[in-house]
Amino acid sequence: MNIQKADIPFFSLGSLHSGSCENMNHKKVLPWLSIVQAQRGSYDIALGDQSVQNTGEGGFFIAPSGIRQNITHHIDPTSGVMCARWLFIDAVFNQTVNLDFCYDFPAVPPEPYRTELNSIFDLLFSSENVLDRYICCYKILKVLTEMGKPKLKKPDETMLLAFEFIRKNYGKEIRVEDLAKYLNMSESNFYAVFKKHFGIPPISYINKFRISLAEEKLKKTDDTIAAIASSVGINDPIYFNKLFRKNYQTSPNEYRKRYRQ
Repeated sequence: MNIQKADIPFFSLGSLHSGSCENMNHKKVLPWLSIVQAQRGSYDIALGDQSVQNTGEGGFFIAPSGIRQNITHHIDPTSGVMCARWLFIDAVFNQTVNLDFCYDFPAVPPEPYRTELNSIFDLLFSSENVLDRYICCYKILKVLTEMGKPKLKKPDETMLLAFEFIRKNYGKEIRVEDLAKYLNMSESNFYAVFKKHFGIPPISYINKFRISLAEEKLKKTDDTIAAIASSVGINDPIYFNKLFRKNYQTSPNEYRKRYRQ
């Protein structure tokens, strides 16, 4: 790909230090490219319908935006804890296309990319200067473009529009018929094409998307569970709890307590 311009409209950092997350399983869909490192312990990761891979201690996994992530945590048996850190990032090339829409990345980066990413992560997470952090993010994009392979098949434009619609409107009511109408498709045809592309039905995908964003808010804010549920477009707290437990095998309150231990 001939890259003339690269923009980073959004990035966010996060970290985990926990002694109570062994075999904790998450199923999520995020609106950003995720670059996640297990500093102590490791992750089992399966993206979409791919087979499970293990990062190993110190290793990374990379998950494109919009893809289903099935993640299992494993603590370091020596220290009894798991330490992890991650970068969520939006990167747009030539003002039109997201990085992860035009490149395929290995789910678990091999050497020498693993070492390169680790060095940049050390700088990224130690810096408090936003300009230095942006420099690190651009260095990471360079590593990703060197490691990734340009997609041979052009992304389905219709499904990209569906993903963008969900990303911009997840806080509102979204019905399958609304999405189909937006894309000028019949409801039955949209349902079939969406399921083939994303691997699950539209409503299941939207719910995973919403619950994944709620998980981030549980970790980073002190908002009430009801407020978080409402902010991601779920106005029934009981239904929210049911969905969250289905994807994280625990309640939102217990998840927040466990994460902050």
